[in-house]
Amino acid sequence: MKPDHQPFIKADRLGLHIGSHRLLDSACLEVAAGEKVAIVGPNGAGKTTLARCLLGLTRPDTGSITIDGKPMGQLKRSSLAHLMAYVPQQLPERISFTAAEFIGMSRYAYGSSGQKDQSDPDPVQTAMELTGITHLSEQPLSTMSGGERQRVSIAAALAQHTPVLILDEPSAHLDPKQRDVIHDLLAKIAREHGITLIVITHDLNWASSDFDRIIGMRDGQTLVHESAKAFMQQETLEQIFDAKWLLHPHPHSGHPMVLPHHSPKP
Repeated sequence: MKPDHQPFIKADRLGLHIGSHRLLDSACLEVAAGEKVAIVGPNGAGKTTLARCLLGLTRPDTGSITIDGKPMGQLKRSSLAHLMAYVPQQLPERISFTAAEFIGMSRYAYGSSGQKDQSDPDPVQTAMELTGITHLSEQPLSTMSGGERQRVSIAAALAQHTPVLILDEPSAHLDPKQRDVIHDLLAKIAREHGITLIVITHDLNWASSDFDRIIGMRDGQTLVHESAKAFMQQETLEQIFDAKWLLHPHPHSGHPMVLPHHSPKP
């Protein structure tokens, strides 16, 4: 299934090899403005490589990428920074900058002055307010918890004022409480600000409950492009992960959830 509207991001038949190792094999992706898309698949499926190609950090051997109708090859690095922002899995622990300093550096694409505008005269402050970290503004990242650093990372991406956020497993290293904080924050950002989210995740239950579509990758290929409900079917999960889970509707939302197939020991 493809988006109903003109895609804001389109990747067509991307191929990438390093030596004899195939990282991407005719990978395709279309994302419309305002969509929330999860990319899932086993380790080594090519998810992060695909994201790096979309960000312009890795150049594929074959295929094409267009952003807002423009070929990526025609866009300067500063232009891409106005269109897409990236949130990694986690920030290094030994960053000595304060939250405000780190977020301010994300404004590099707007010049040395940060090029503030009338719609948002203080984008760093606005981003901290959106992510609930104003109380951390003068605290060094090296003294923060993993969840706090991740909110700083998201704030830095928001301060770029881009229409698209690409996130690579943003809650993978967090405890359940902090994981839910990040999930709720991203849902709020997408809902209230219309930002397009492209998220790599291993959390199938999150993908099922919070995303419009799920793209399933395996062996460098984008094999499945489906609505979250259509993706969460036993045959599709087996195709992507070569594993079986039990599927059960969430008691409140009705979204299909995955459970371990084996019975727990008494």
